[in-house]
Amino acid sequence: MKKTDTKITDLENKVIDLENQLKRAVADYHNLEKRVSEGRSELTNFVGAELIRKLIPTLDHLETALSGVSEEEKQSGWFRGVELAVKEFKQVLESEGLGQIEAGPSTSSGQSVQFDPALHEAVDTQEGDDNIILRVVRRGYKLNGKVLRPAQVVVGRSNVIASEAKQSGSEGIASSPSAPRNDENEGDN
Repeated sequence: MKKTDTKITDLENKVIDLENQLKRAVADYHNLEKRVSEGRSELTNFVGAELIRKLIPTLDHLETALSGVSEEEKQSGWFRGVELAVKEFKQVLESEGLGQIEAGPSTSSGQSVQFDPALHEAVDTQEGDDNIILRVVRRGYKLNGKVLRPAQVVVGRSNVIASEAKQSGSEGIASSPSAPRNDENEGDN
């Protein structure tokens, strides 16, 4: 009978091992399903972001066109139609998670916006309050909280900094004797 008891014990151990293997396989399968689902979600978000990134310049052009019309043209039917289409276009983009980066010289609450290199790209500086955005050159956008395109802005620099630079004799890299000027390299192309 000992052989039978040993066989039964061996079979019971084998059943326990197989049950454990099955549990691990099922857990691995569920983890794989989860990773595939997350991968699909990321791919969908990436494709959506790329499409929106391609549509933003069209929005820029339409808004520029609307801002350049005369008062007389604003009363016309075509203007109202285009204005309505742009508004609907913006609503669709917003429903997909697109939001404008706050960058204006003053927000809707009337406060000035401070330059943030994570959200803004400084394209020029002018005399004004230090690190305060003076003008927006191109609007910036976030998609679901991530910067899709930084806002291009003109940033204020106080007069003190400009006068210190002139006193120290440094007017920038481009004017230093060792830095090549742009017009010196034109013949090299």
